[in-house]
Amino acid sequence: MVISFLGALSGSVVGFTVTWASSRYSAAALGGTLLAGMVPGLVLDLIGGVLADRVDARKLLVQSSLLSGVAVLLAATWLAWSPGAVVFVALNFSLSTLGALFGSSAYVLLPALFAEEELLRTNASLSLASDVAYLVGPLLGAGLFAAVGAAGALAAAAVLSLVAGSLLLALPPVPRSGAKRPLNLAFVGAGFAYLARSPTVMLIVSFLALTNLFAAAFQVATPLYAATLGGAGAYAVLSSAMNLGLAASNLALSTVALRPGERLFFAAGLFQGLALLGLGQSRRLPAAALFGALNDAMANTSGTVFISYLQAKLPESLLGRTFAAVNALAMGLTPLGFAAAPWFVERLGAAVVIVAMGAGTAAVAAVFCSLRKCWLSGR
Repeated sequence: MVISFLGALSGSVVGFTVTWASSRYSAAALGGTLLAGMVPGLVLDLIGGVLADRVDARKLLVQSSLLSGVAVLLAATWLAWSPGAVVFVALNFSLSTLGALFGSSAYVLLPALFAEEELLRTNASLSLASDVAYLVGPLLGAGLFAAVGAAGALAAAAVLSLVAGSLLLALPPVPRSGAKRPLNLAFVGAGFAYLARSPTVMLIVSFLALTNLFAAAFQVATPLYAATLGGAGAYAVLSSAMNLGLAASNLALSTVALRPGERLFFAAGLFQGLALLGLGQSRRLPAAALFGALNDAMANTSGTVFISYLQAKLPESLLGRTFAAVNALAMGLTPLGFAAAPWFVERLGAAVVIVAMGAGTAAVAAVFCSLRKCWLSGR
């Protein structure tokens, strides 16, 4: 849990610094920065899935953390010598590339170390450590940003990532059964083949693709909306409130025995949309923070439930490639959200965009839940 906390704290400080600093240039600069963080995953997630099923998961996680620390440190140096929005674009692109190549190994690690019935609670418990970091991270990031600027904040985050990578060496090796299998198109495409045979999972993935489109637009709108409530301090408070929602949901999931399933998944999606509706209509920071916390609590619930559901359902040998296929499909529309959101925000305002995203999320959850019921009744 210490490793999870340090890695998440680093990511939280980087996320706050990159998002807030790029938004000070323009909505287009923010959208471009966030878009750069999505593009590599559209292609490299598939390679990452293959690596996760063929290479020791611990080794990949160590490499990811250490290389991420180096990338953030280089960005801090670049920013100190030559400030500009391009630094944040390049950093987000680099971190996304590393995450796409090595991130799937995180899905492999827990099923190798814990029993099936413990996966939901274990996922939630580890996420809870991350949530504490993401609760503190925006406040720490805002303080560092005010005290030493964006370059100093990034340098501090780099140190945290390097420490987390060093601590990962204490984990046991997790060798993969796929290492001895032929590397061909059938092996690479096995994750997509599994999804094609699983209509229920594909229904959930389709739902995620649409809601991730809305979530991308929400990410662009949030700092600009927070600027109307009080600037960097308001954005830090709102970010921490949303992270508090994550922590609350993970605390509940780690202590209450629940069976991960489709009904819980879609119910969380519906309430997430309603929370966004309330957030976009809030004109004071306390109300915005409350709805922001509820939004992230519901988003985290649906995400954690789905991850645990899929980890328990999948054969061990397919974990990396199937999660990579899920990520590729679920994130396929996300760049469109990052690209289009600045145009809508500049013309309609950030609050209107957030309300629209909430209405879309709630409507999609209701429709897909109905489709699930129709499909089950027709079997």
